[in-house]
Amino acid sequence: MTSSIRTVRTAILAGLLIARACDPASAACAENHRVRGWTVAVQLCSQCHVMGREPQEGGFVGPSFVSIAHMPSTTGLALNVFLQSHHQRMPSLRLNRDETDAVIDDILGLKASEPGSR
Repeated sequence: MTSSIRTVRTAILAGLLIARACDPASAACAENHRVRGWTVAVQLCSQCHVMGREPQEGGFVGPSFVSIAHMPSTTGLALNVFLQSHHQRMPSLRLNRDETDAVIDDILGLKASEPGSR
């Protein structure tokens, strides 16, 4: 089994495990939401973007999520507008509000996380 298939299977399993309800104010729920964002991003974005800090096989055409997170212009609002806009070099995504917020939380979390994580 290739590395990318294992990554997608892991992402799907993680998404199923965190789909249960939790207290939105809790730190555990916030982390679950971020993991949900990572799961959605792996499913929709991993063919063109490196998702984490580890090198992956493939011909990536977009910037890595880590580099996106560290751009000075990257804010929650900027990502929200970007994810809802059509782009010529990127497929139009149809994310619901929760998916959009979760992907944004995941990307912004990369800005704050330690270099060795994910």
